Amino acid sequence: MPQPTAPRARRTPIRATCALLLLLGGTAAAQKTLNVGLQAGGTLSWVTFAIQKYGIDRDLGFRLNTTTYASKDATRVALRAGDAQVVVDDFLEVTLLRQKGFPVSAIYPFSLITGGVIVPAGSDIRTVADLKGQTLGATSLTDKTLLILRAYTRRQGFDVQSAAKVASVSSPLMEQFMNRGEIQAGIPFWHHGARMVSTGKFRTLISSADLLRGLGLPQNVPLLYLVARTDADPATLRLFLKAVNQANERMKTDPAFWTAMLDANLYALPDRSQLPALRTQWAAGLPKRWTAADLNATLLLTRRMIEVAGPDVVGLTRLDTRAFNTSYRP
Repeated sequence: MPQPTAPRARRTPIRATCALLLLLGGTAAAQKTLNVGLQAGGTLSWVTFAIQKYGIDRDLGFRLNTTTYASKDATRVALRAGDAQVVVDDFLEVTLLRQKGFPVSAIYPFSLITGGVIVPAGSDIRTVADLKGQTLGATSLTDKTLLILRAYTRRQGFDVQSAAKVASVSSPLMEQFMNRGEIQAGIPFWHHGARMVSTGKFRTLISSADLLRGLGLPQNVPLLYLVARTDADPATLRLFLKAVNQANERMKTDPAFWTAMLDANLYALPDRSQLPALRTQWAAGLPKRWTAADLNATLLLTRRMIEVAGPDVVGLTRLDTRAFNTSYRP
């Protein structure tokens, strides 16, 4: 009698198997998430808005979650608690956070030092030396550009802190104070400065780039960094940096994005004719690289600031380079 034959096992075609594996892999990648903490009014919200608007996170295989906090201190609390895995903070604060026990490191520059000292267009102030005896508005005595200006003027033979009167003025109010003659010069945030100069009523006395050049430093020194928890997934962080880079490129060339961003109330710009100036200044502050040389420039700048203003004003005695990680790339 013929022996019964065992039923043949069904074979899944190789192509179907590969497709299934790719599908499963894509699903796993899509489940990667990153929680980013945004400061209300901060420009990181512009970039995350672009990432989500263009679907860049989806295309790269991760999900971006954002939460907006009322202040920078609130973002730091969220970072320490683990509610946020990435925030933006300045180069001095990264060291201070580490000293306070925050498990974080700066993984990539977010914005360069831009802006500068602004004066009325018709002002008699023509050089930095003309600031002597004048009232200079700054957001605080620890404002980074003010500290850089102090280091610069020390090289010119005087300290603007003592040679002029430095008044604490909110950045959005500097235009009004100058119009009333209560201050003769100001150091507004870069976006307020760009808007002021675009009206033709104000001009830049000296840019931050020229101040850095006068100190013998590169002009592309980072001010703000993307700061991440050290327990965040490195692969997801790299995807996020890639998303930030792609979003920046799209933002440079898409006028419709900026209209949508303003319509979403991510920035208050009462006069939209100032938008081109805002976009130009924003693009000028984008970092172009992240290397040990950039970190060294930040280290040298911090030393100059501590030398001129003292550790009590700057807030630390030295920059902890271990708080910075140059291995990340977009």
